[in-house]
Amino acid sequence: MITIGVVMSSTYADDSSHFIRGLCSRAREKENINLIFFPGMLESDLSAGCADASSGHEESVLIADVLIISDAKILQKLLELPEGSFFSNVLEHIPYILMRDDAGHVLDQACALAQGQLFEPHKGGEDVFSSEEQEKESKRDSFERALEFAMKAHKGQVRKGSSIPYIVHPIETALIAMTLTRDQDIIIASLFHDIIEDTPYGAKEIEDAFGSRIAHLVQLESENKRKGQDASQTWKIRKQEFIDSLDLKSRDEKIIALSDKLSNMRATRQGYLKNDEKFWQRFHQKDKSMHAWYYRTVADKLREFEGTDAWQELDRLIQDVFED
Repeated sequence: MITIGVVMSSTYADDSSHFIRGLCSRAREKENINLIFFPGMLESDLSAGCADASSGHEESVLIADVLIISDAKILQKLLELPEGSFFSNVLEHIPYILMRDDAGHVLDQACALAQGQLFEPHKGGEDVFSSEEQEKESKRDSFERALEFAMKAHKGQVRKGSSIPYIVHPIETALIAMTLTRDQDIIIASLFHDIIEDTPYGAKEIEDAFGSRIAHLVQLESENKRKGQDASQTWKIRKQEFIDSLDLKSRDEKIIALSDKLSNMRATRQGYLKNDEKFWQRFHQKDKSMHAWYYRTVADKLREFEGTDAWQELDRLIQDVFED
C-alpha cells in the first residue's frame, strides 16, 4: 500500500475539482493507493512565517510515502519556512512532486517516486540509460543542459585556497556518481549538489528547469551554513548534522554524498602533498585531526558501498592523508 498526501492551497482547491476527481478515480483503479488530502493551506499564513502550517494533520502527513503539492508558489513558501517548522522538516524526508494537468501521470509519477523509481510518462518508464540511440541522445542533451546551468550558477567561484574554477568539483562529483548509478536524476543532482548551498540559485530554479526529484535530492544534500555566524565556530555542528543525516538518507542520496566526499578527498590529498601541514590553514577548521574524524566517520557511515571502487578510493585517501 502506497500512501500519497495531497497538499493543496485554498485557492487551488477551489478550482481543481476535476483534478481531484481524476486523482481519486485513478487511485481506485490501482487499488493499492491510500490518498490523504490536506486542503486549505493559506499562502498568507506561510508568508507570515507561521511556525506550524500543518493545520493539525501532523500524524497523517508523516505516514505519507510521497506528497503531491498543488502549485509552485505554495511549494516555495513551504521550502522557505524557518528551520524547525513542521513542513520544513517533513519536506527533508518525504519526496514530493507538483500537480500537473494530467491526474493519471501525476499519480503514476508519485507512485514511482514513493518506490524510489523514475517515471517518465512519454517513455513508458524505461531506463533513462536505454541502449537506443535516441535515448542516448536525450540523455546527452539533458546532461549538457544541466552542465550549462551548473556553470552559470558557479560562475566566478574558485576552490578554497586556490585559483581552480569551482565547477571542476561538481563535474568530478557527477563523474564519480556515474560509476555508482545509471539514474540520470542522481547524476544531475550530484552536479548540482552545491548550488542551493553556495550560489544565488534555489530549489525553485532547479525545480522549474529539471523537475522536483532533482530539486529534492539537491535540497537534501545542502548544508545549513548558518549564515551570519562564525563558520569556524559552527564547523563541528554542521559536520555532525551531516553525519547524523546519513542514517536517514536513501541509497540514492548516499551516492551523492559519497561522490562529493571522494572528490573533496582527492583535492585534500593533492593540497596536503603540495603544502604539508600549512594546508589546513585555508579552512575554517584548522585542526587536521578534526578533518580526520569527519572523513573517517563519513566513510564508515557509507560502508554499504565498500565493494565499489569509489568507496575503496575514499578509504585509501583517508589512510594516506590522516592515518599513515
